[in-house]
Amino acid sequence: MDKLTRTILPALLLASLAGAAPAVADDDVAILSDAPDGQLAVRRGLQAPEGMLTARVTLAINLGVDVAGEPISLAPDVAYGVSDRLQISVIHDGPMRWQARPGLGLCLTGTDGGCPRVYDNVGVDVMYGLVFGSQLHLSAHGGLLLTSFDPATTMLPLGFAAKLHLGDAAAITVDPQLGFALSDRDVNADVLFLPIDVSFQVGAPTTLKVLTGLVGPLDGFADAYQAPLGVGVVHNLTEHVDVGARFSFDNLLGQQPPGVDAADARSLALLLNLRS
Repeated sequence: MDKLTRTILPALLLASLAGAAPAVADDDVAILSDAPDGQLAVRRGLQAPEGMLTARVTLAINLGVDVAGEPISLAPDVAYGVSDRLQISVIHDGPMRWQARPGLGLCLTGTDGGCPRVYDNVGVDVMYGLVFGSQLHLSAHGGLLLTSFDPATTMLPLGFAAKLHLGDAAAITVDPQLGFALSDRDVNADVLFLPIDVSFQVGAPTTLKVLTGLVGPLDGFADAYQAPLGVGVVHNLTEHVDVGARFSFDNLLGQQPPGVDAADARSLALLLNLRS
């Protein structure tokens, strides 16, 4: 791990924990908003409440230079609130979630269209709520990812997710995780994932997002990290349905390979959220 990584990682974890108030008992967890599910989203927490089943489907489309439409992929995630503290999910979009590049889950464009395989990854994701405050929600966050089936490649991501509420109309969510390679460690690197979501409530049913973050191998991070920058919008249609879209430059602020422009990598993602 290089000097930059040793400096940035403790700072990120401390930032996640800053201002944390004592956690409250499950029976006392307050609903931050009494609006219908999906509305006033910046006032809500990080996890589904007890008994809620949610499905999230992302259609991701590569818009990169010379490879537009290659690949196109469909990533379904399903989460269940076992309790107000514990959420368990089956995921396909990985630790960068909505900012993941196209190709995860069901890859629809074939081997000639940027897909190594039709289906080649899946994971189990676990969140455990630690802090339920009026200004801060904090959860321990981890899981187990099968990042490829053949050869079988596994990763253990561990970290914390934090959502800082800035009044009634804005929130910042950070989700730093360290992904530890569990297979063929001489080939597969440990990776830092840090998605950042800055959300603004522009109407009771509508949230505008600025999306950025960092992702890169711990070994040589300063020379290889990627940093996306994008915008997104999520709109609540009913208590059970949200739709959204985001456009991102997938590595606008990161390190670029020789001959590659910072704006060359870009993607579009369409989102459908379902709750029951």
